[in-house]
Amino acid sequence: MGFMIETSTFGHLPDGQEVRKYTIRQEDGTAVSILSYGAIIQEFLVPCKDGLRNIVFSSPDLAGYIGDSSYKGQCVAPYANRIKAGHFSLDGSSYQLDINNGPNNLHSGSANLGQVNWDLVFQTDDSIMLNTGHKDGDGGFPGNIGVTLTYTLSGGTLSLLWQLSSDKRCVVNPTNHSYFNLKGDGSSIFDHEVRIDADRVVAVGADLIPTEVMAVAGTDFDFQAPHLVGERRDGRYDHCFVFSSKPGRAVVRAAGLKLSVETDRPGMQLYTGEFNPVCASSWPQTGPFCALALETSAYPDAANRPEFPSVVLEAGEVLKTWTRYTLEVE
Repeated sequence: MGFMIETSTFGHLPDGQEVRKYTIRQEDGTAVSILSYGAIIQEFLVPCKDGLRNIVFSSPDLAGYIGDSSYKGQCVAPYANRIKAGHFSLDGSSYQLDINNGPNNLHSGSANLGQVNWDLVFQTDDSIMLNTGHKDGDGGFPGNIGVTLTYTLSGGTLSLLWQLSSDKRCVVNPTNHSYFNLKGDGSSIFDHEVRIDADRVVAVGADLIPTEVMAVAGTDFDFQAPHLVGERRDGRYDHCFVFSSKPGRAVVRAAGLKLSVETDRPGMQLYTGEFNPVCASSWPQTGPFCALALETSAYPDAANRPEFPSVVLEAGEVLKTWTRYTLEVE
């Protein structure tokens, strides 16, 4: 199958920096567009029986991404999800972070690399590699952290390969925050069928900070067999599911499309978009529940929970982690 990468200008930041758009396109029409700003997945076109569908929540211009509180499409780093009270300790040092989500830190606060312009390292016919860095102390997080992300489109599979390294011991938890609607129209995702290979879920309190890791059997969090999003809990989920398989797997189906997610991360935050904004989009509808996020990641507040899988990155070591999204027409 033939590939090509198209490069264009998507806009300019207030300081004059050019934001580039890289589109990896296949002969069958499958295409993924990545922005240099935030390494954002701006479009994911899939050829279906009724034509091409864009299956990710997106904006048509840069203004829709600058300061975007929904984080749509962003590659969030150094630390995705919540940290209780915006505080953690490491090696006897105490770190105070931004408080930007109730009493907690969410998605790195002002240090979020999903809100900076990344550099292109290289490209091939079917992949691009982008790079950026976190400066020690930004947003309160320790370490000069280098972050490299490679996107590869092969057939119907989009692969993300992260590589992170630091000059000092630190905490990291990267994720991609794309939202999906397999109908490609922004109408409610309550009719999307979800299956997750997870026998446990991270239970949370009202502030969405973990209270326990509990078994899903017999609860509204059991997606080991497929369920519609809107079937239980009024469709409201913002929870980290603990994978019972290696690699971790989840499957979403709707409107004749099947999306399979595979990852080496220990969990996946299923967020059904209760607070998604109404905004300019290629979709005719946007707003609450217009798309769902599948954030492969460590557990929430893992920086404060030694019983959770570690998020500590040792100085001089490299964290390599991957996630794959595969689309099939059914």
